[in-house]
Amino acid sequence: MPSSSWIKRLAPAAGCLAVALVSTAVARVEPQEPDGVTDRMARAARSMLAALPAKLSGEARTLHEDPERTQWAFGPVQREGLAIGALNEGQVEALEALLDTALSDKGMTMWRQVRQLETELRRLESTPEKIATHRDPDLYWLRVYGEPDPEQRWSWRFEGHHLALHVDCRPGRTPSVTPFFVGARPVLQGSLPDGISPAAPTPEGDRPAGSESGVPAATVDVFGALNRGYRSALESGGSALPESERPRPRDIQMGPGHDALPAEDGVRFADLQPEARASVAALLTTYLELLEEPLRVPYAFDPQRANAVRFMRWGAGTLDGPRAWTLLTPRFALELFTTEGPDHVHAVLRDIDRDFGGK
Repeated sequence: MPSSSWIKRLAPAAGCLAVALVSTAVARVEPQEPDGVTDRMARAARSMLAALPAKLSGEARTLHEDPERTQWAFGPVQREGLAIGALNEGQVEALEALLDTALSDKGMTMWRQVRQLETELRRLESTPEKIATHRDPDLYWLRVYGEPDPEQRWSWRFEGHHLALHVDCRPGRTPSVTPFFVGARPVLQGSLPDGISPAAPTPEGDRPAGSESGVPAATVDVFGALNRGYRSALESGGSALPESERPRPRDIQMGPGHDALPAEDGVRFADLQPEARASVAALLTTYLELLEEPLRVPYAFDPQRANAVRFMRWGAGTLDGPRAWTLLTPRFALELFTTEGPDHVHAVLRDIDRDFGGK
């Protein structure tokens, strides 16, 4: 399915958040284990591994010290670990029970839709001469690092095309989940199930809420509000590097191999108008809601930190080409990049303190 099936209806979210969050910013909270999520993950991981024969269990496991633990990707490339295609139905259910300890109901729906899309992409990208074998719903890998035990540190990773989730567990602390990447690609007219519309190039904010265009109107409304708010902040005296002086991003800046936050740029969150602040908050909330609630705690909003948060943007005033948005805090960032239009979105959450569990 296209990303419009899992990029949530943001306009209602923005409206609900506007009153509470328009003057807030993001602050560091180091959460203590509140409700046994680490225990649940350890139990689910042990159950998953116990459901495997020795050969597959060996493929799934390695030492926590393995340097491969901090390597990642979000493209359709080979990974180390256990491929979901090697599992039977019961073992897939055990794997999804582990995923369910980190992803919310919305997140589990997102995962299944991203996986389902691979089948459609194989059909669209194959030719009579060559099958697009790199598009495969079975090419998602699980890797467990160390022994799943709530009394010691261990980690697990689940990765494939357009999904990367890295979970680190240790006693007395809520697990970390970054780098966390989600993405989706549009599909062509006539290839979608009944009732699903394809993506369509859309100028920012030019369709009212409730539009029946291929792009969800709420998504257009939020992106339009971000662009309008950014321009308004600059016109009010905010500072940012002129877009003409910025190199064009090829994709997200905080991808594999980039372990630092982007250089500070853009406008202060506090300088944005309420509509734009609510839209920034709605974007962050949309992606955090893919995670189980306790795992969102490190990214809570704090009204005392508004001056330390910045909002950055790159791209022209329409949504039919590459664009980038970044919410940057002193500790973490959410970055979105539309590679070919509004329905091909790459989004990543990075945390310089807690990526791969930190130190």
